[in-house]
Amino acid sequence: MQVCEVDKDLLKFQNLEELILSVNRITTLESANLPRKLKVLELCTNEISSLKDLSHSPPPGLQHLGLSHNKLYLDLEYKYLSGDVCPSTTSTGTPLDGWISMLYKTPKIKRSCRRWSNLVSLDLSFNDFVNLRDIVAHLTLLPKLKNLILQGNPLAFLPNYRGYLIDTLKNLSALDDVLISSDERHMFNLMSKYDELNANLARVTVSVGNVTGIPNSVDPLEELPEFPIVKRSYFVTYEFLEDLQDFSTLNKEVTNKNKMGNQNKNSSTAMPSKTRTILPQEIPFMTPDMVNNTPRKQEMLVTHKIPLKPWADPVVYNYTKEFSVIDLYALKKLLQNGLTINVIEEKILSWPVESPEISMEASIKEKRKDRDSAKGGKASAKDQKNKDRAKDKKGKDSTEDKKKLPTVFRSEAPVERILGTFHVDLNSILTGNHVFQMVCDLGIPENEPKPKSPTLDVKESKRRKSAKKKDDRSSKAEKGSEMKPKSKLKDKQDSRKNKNNDPEVLEEDVPRHLFVEFKLQFQRWSSTGEAWEEININDSTVIFVKL
Repeated sequence: MQVCEVDKDLLKFQNLEELILSVNRITTLESANLPRKLKVLELCTNEISSLKDLSHSPPPGLQHLGLSHNKLYLDLEYKYLSGDVCPSTTSTGTPLDGWISMLYKTPKIKRSCRRWSNLVSLDLSFNDFVNLRDIVAHLTLLPKLKNLILQGNPLAFLPNYRGYLIDTLKNLSALDDVLISSDERHMFNLMSKYDELNANLARVTVSVGNVTGIPNSVDPLEELPEFPIVKRSYFVTYEFLEDLQDFSTLNKEVTNKNKMGNQNKNSSTAMPSKTRTILPQEIPFMTPDMVNNTPRKQEMLVTHKIPLKPWADPVVYNYTKEFSVIDLYALKKLLQNGLTINVIEEKILSWPVESPEISMEASIKEKRKDRDSAKGGKASAKDQKNKDRAKDKKGKDSTEDKKKLPTVFRSEAPVERILGTFHVDLNSILTGNHVFQMVCDLGIPENEPKPKSPTLDVKESKRRKSAKKKDDRSSKAEKGSEMKPKSKLKDKQDSRKNKNNDPEVLEEDVPRHLFVEFKLQFQRWSSTGEAWEEININDSTVIFVKL
């Protein structure tokens, strides 16, 4: 109904218990304008970016609050979801990271939460909340919360997402509209207690399987010219976030700062300390504080290229690449916009080039001719004797050496041609699916344009060769071999007729669609034990002690 504001006139409905204002243009809502007996409030699909006004004095008996598909993203909004006690540090100076453990030891703090004391169901899906630990630290202050929906937020991409929530919120009975069983709660026991399992880091695996339908540009029944030599290769490209290659150096800077700070405390003249470079497989052992508080460059959307392969049907790539993503908000935007997949043909033309030895001999001959012409067109006796001696020495060997000289080729710059493009819609991952797999139909590839004409030098060399071949054929024809070329022409005509009449060849000439097997998978942990295995802890005794 295009509602933009809720005024005090709504207070006339004193006995109103359920209010649905979804799919409107509400940017803020003052809780003082809501009826006091309200139990259900739906504000889905609006433009709410802050909960400050709504959480000031909400209806005391409110049991369900729906805020899905809004614009909630700031970390400061977490404190409005909890009660009156939401400090950055406790009275004893304990930081917010230790707030969860304090709640279990001090139940009096938990009882002082009065703001949403009767809230049973909370829907925050499809917003832009990023930090899982912070939002859970405030949700633990809701004593009656049973149903929680957080899917569609960037924090839902984390591998420990479901396990961390289940292990922390002990009273929760359903998460993302899926009931929590006692077995599942047992499988995720103690997951929230170890920083090694709770880094704010998403892991995504992109896979490309077979590519079928690439047209074969070489016709076996067609006579191809000797030159140019054509080399064709094919590859696939897709757009994704920049790979996290500087994560080890990022960790190195953090450890260096910490060590320098400790040395400054102990001595006035601090010496530079050696730091150990963290390997890529040790990325999960980064603590959440190091990941969140360290300045880093913003991840960019780049085009990733799969290695080149020659033509085949199908072209088997079996390509797999794992991405470690810190910027969860950028990852969500990428999934909303989708991926673009391209199949590209790379063609390189190579032409023969005269060898340097032959060119040197030609230049020497030209110099000699110029010298002889300068003398009047008559060579001296000494020059003539030198020529005769060189001929006697070389003889047949010189002609054989010229034949043995390898042909030098000049390759042109590679020319790329897009055979097909497909846009992959990945919105299904936002709804909770952690695996997306499909065969992409890129349509029918366009026909290859005709090749460009060769250079003048190559044209002249071709003409000379063709003229020599014609002279040889004419001489053979005079000797009585006139029937052979006619038979060749007949064979060519018969082959063309058979090609047009053969049903198998006709089927191959039908244009085919271009298909690419694509898969995108998010890492998900189904138990605490599986989480330890995924982060490469191979010592079974460590796992046993931890669990």
